[in-house]
Amino acid sequence: MKRNLGYKYTSAAYIVRDLDTFLCSKSINTPLLTKELCEEWMQRRPHEAESTHKGRCTILIEFSRFMGDIGKPSFIPRMPRIQPRGFTAHIFSDDEIRRFFISCDNLVLKSRKKDSVIIMLPALFRLLYGTGIRISEALSLKCKDVNLSQNFLVLHDTKNRKDRLVPISESLSNVLKEYAYYKSKLPVIVDKDFFFISLAGKACKNDGIIYTWFRTILREARIPHQGKHLGPRVHDFRHTFSIHSLVKMQNIGLDMYCSLPILSMYLGHESIETTNNYLRICESMYPEIIKKIDVDSMNVFPKLIEYETD
Repeated sequence: MKRNLGYKYTSAAYIVRDLDTFLCSKSINTPLLTKELCEEWMQRRPHEAESTHKGRCTILIEFSRFMGDIGKPSFIPRMPRIQPRGFTAHIFSDDEIRRFFISCDNLVLKSRKKDSVIIMLPALFRLLYGTGIRISEALSLKCKDVNLSQNFLVLHDTKNRKDRLVPISESLSNVLKEYAYYKSKLPVIVDKDFFFISLAGKACKNDGIIYTWFRTILREARIPHQGKHLGPRVHDFRHTFSIHSLVKMQNIGLDMYCSLPILSMYLGHESIETTNNYLRICESMYPEIIKKIDVDSMNVFPKLIEYETD
């Protein structure tokens, strides 16, 4: 019904499946959602992000209303008060990035898996780090959306339901050209639509497989992993790109607060408030930059002479 109304309903479908698994574990025999079931489902999980928790609760509320609409009355819960836990991310250092890509380039298959995605990993992870696009956006790229002669990507129907154009550097373009060359040499029938494919020539649409390889590379690169939901995560390449971009723009003399709208547009953020979160990370990781901004701001307002009669 949602998709017929024009909604993508992709991530929500996974939540519905998770809800179905939850209800099956409770051995529910009648089509009825009780108050107790709803409250248990809506409890916030350890390390769960605010947006993820809100999404799970929203799906349950909508589903309860839907059941009522089709004549199966169920308890309709209220949205709980969700306290934000702050903006957390792992920002890769230059040394970690170097070790990560050395390990990535030296990956070797330990078993014969014709559908392995190992061929695309060096290019894929460099694309994530070099552009800050989301893993879902990268895996959805089609060959016609990757322009390596003029060095830009075209992303369609992204998170905020927008299309956007993403310029890429010459060095990243060369990496993607090299990947495209070796991809064309695969002795299999290659999917000519999608840019990133497996050794079997088929498109990779499962970011879970990418995450498994990501953990393997972290281990080989001796980059500690703190556990599930604690990172580092694949999505942290996006955060690392953002922080490194802000630092680079500051180093070339561009004002930090002028940099934010540029970065916000590039990342496809719906508002600059989301991008503004990176300033706090910059403050903790690069205090000298924030200190420089404070010093430069001292002369914005002229000093006033105080008189005794004032």
